[in-house]
Amino acid sequence: MTNDDRLSGISVESDPAMPGMGTLVIRTWHEPDQTPGFRARIIHSQAPDDEPTTVSTADRDEVLSVVRQWLFAQPVPPGKV
Repeated sequence: MTNDDRLSGISVESDPAMPGMGTLVIRTWHEPDQTPGFRARIIHSQAPDDEPTTVSTADRDEVLSVVRQWLFAQPVPPGKV
């Protein structure tokens, strides 16, 4: 990650009290010759060392479902319930 990629005010240093979090990447595009034209590819893992899972879909609701499942499976830091 370069400095240009970091969000202002966000530290990339590891906090030992904070459990490791996974990764979620969503790529969307439009395919005009397909119905529906919406397409998405979601690549996610629950922990930094996990093998990523890939989901491809043309269903917006499926994208939202995968994101919700991923978010709710992420560890919650102690005292942040």
